[in-house]
Amino acid sequence: MRTYLLLTTILVLALLISGCLHGLPPSSNSSLTPSENQQKNGTTVTGLIHDSYSGLELWNGLVSLSNAQGQYTASIQEGAFELKDVTPGTYTLTIEKEFYQPLQRKLQIRGSHVSIEETMTPVFSSGELDLFARLVHAEAKGETYQGQVAVAATVLNRVLHPKYPSTLSGVINQVVIANGRRYYQYEPVLNGAIRAPASQMAKDAVSDALAGWDPSYNATGFFAPAKVGSRSWVWNRTPTTTIGNHRFFR
Repeated sequence: MRTYLLLTTILVLALLISGCLHGLPPSSNSSLTPSENQQKNGTTVTGLIHDSYSGLELWNGLVSLSNAQGQYTASIQEGAFELKDVTPGTYTLTIEKEFYQPLQRKLQIRGSHVSIEETMTPVFSSGELDLFARLVHAEAKGETYQGQVAVAATVLNRVLHPKYPSTLSGVINQVVIANGRRYYQYEPVLNGAIRAPASQMAKDAVSDALAGWDPSYNATGFFAPAKVGSRSWVWNRTPTTTIGNHRFFR
């Protein structure tokens, strides 16, 4: 009898021990590697980027955070950017955009969220920007605001294009020689209309084009179909859009 009771007791204890061990919940971190845990605890960095002269938000550009351990990058979209899962630490913040002076500074990342706001300065001098605005005014003073921004954008697109001068003043004042004749790229430079002061609308259009708005869809030129003969070479160029009295091409 005693032997039976002893065996029964041992059996019950064994079952209890087995059940307790079987019922233990798995570790909540068992499926995560250290790097994944680190990402879960990373910092979100957001920011707004403006033009230092006009205050306009920049339409595009590139933002990066870098240090010895790695680099994070994001594109600027309508003035804003976001970087997720950034490991806390000290980084070099770099912001780049065409026609603007690069911005670079040290940035300390800590906590769950870091928000920054920066301004960038155009590479062009005040004199160059005034010349630019006077050209837009002379070429498109009767057009809508969008049409004036589009004209300004074509000038900047030429600065970037390898077939044109690489400077703003070089593009505006360019003269080409064909068949022994000199041709100005812009009529207002030839007839002197560019010397007239620019309107505020033309100045604003230049600022918007610099910030990245391009209603011309990457066009490098424009013309008024109603004023150009059917034999002109411009009719053979690829059109991008028509705004008001101007057809844009590349």
